[in-house]
Amino acid sequence: MTVQEISRVIDGKRVIVKKPELLIPAGNLEKLKVAIHYGADAVYLGGQEFGLRSNAGNFTLEEMAEGVEFAKKYGAKIYVTTNIFAHNENMDGLEEYLKGIEKAGVTGIIVADPLIIETCKRVAPSVEVHLSTQQSLSNWKAAQYWKEEGLHRLVLAREASYEEMKEIKEKVDIEIEAFVHGAMCIAYSGRCTLSNHMTARDSNRGGCCQSCRWDYDLVQTVSQHKDAKELPLFQEEDAHFAMSPKDLNL
Repeated sequence: MTVQEISRVIDGKRVIVKKPELLIPAGNLEKLKVAIHYGADAVYLGGQEFGLRSNAGNFTLEEMAEGVEFAKKYGAKIYVTTNIFAHNENMDGLEEYLKGIEKAGVTGIIVADPLIIETCKRVAPSVEVHLSTQQSLSNWKAAQYWKEEGLHRLVLAREASYEEMKEIKEKVDIEIEAFVHGAMCIAYSGRCTLSNHMTARDSNRGGCCQSCRWDYDLVQTVSQHKDAKELPLFQEEDAHFAMSPKDLNL
């Protein structure tokens, strides 16, 4: 969420009220419309390329433009996630894609990779650049650095505490955004390679299989010469456990 200043009349006096911008994800055009109908100030969505939700329906450039036109009717904004950590093979088509996003009329893009940040500022200058939570930003010095790089908004690490958020905002004059609900990663955001190791699916390029949320049994291997057996450390009636069961609730 980011904070907007709104003029309101309270007890006969006009005062400035600080209202957070409520930002909601949408996996397709129908969900975008539902989010805005139910009061979202802004919606973030993924395109067909360069985003972390590669298995979702996502939006074509034409659907983005349609979503932008719908959002404008209600005074809402649209942001597009282009938050992969790019490898060499991901660079093809990047400039054309960013130009297409700009043409669709979106307000901003959410980015983690410095390559995409630099490219967007160069080829799509009217689009705001927001730092993704994948960069794990959790201190004000880093916030100052990204401000000096020309970013418009910083999405803080989900691991950042409420007090850290306040200090960052007090020391750096830049828009900040924070997740208040959703999944918590067992690793720092953008630093997990568990999916890569277990399934060869790159979590930082849209392939995360969420292996931290699978059910696991804990066993001990006991070796007796040539024979080895696994002894369960839980009884049969005990529930399986996941490594990352708790969701964020700020």
